[in-house]
Amino acid sequence: MENELGKLVDFYDLVVWDSLKAFMQDKKAKNEYIQMDEITFDEKIKDLDELLEYAELRELYEVCGVLLDMKKQIIENNKK
Repeated sequence: MENELGKLVDFYDLVVWDSLKAFMQDKKAKNEYIQMDEITFDEKIKDLDELLEYAELRELYEVCGVLLDMKKQIIENNKK
């Protein structure tokens, strides 16, 4: 059972890392996520908060800055 839990943690890390990498390397992916209507405002904020927590714990401060900028843009877009 413990081995299976370890696989889940590894899978979670892989998914999160892929998301962070996409946002850091691909401006189009970042902008598409910000503008996407298929994900609600609340879901986007929740997703970014989880990514921020992951990045903070690993002291990925440049990533945190990008995620915070994305969060600000999403909040601004929601005001319109």
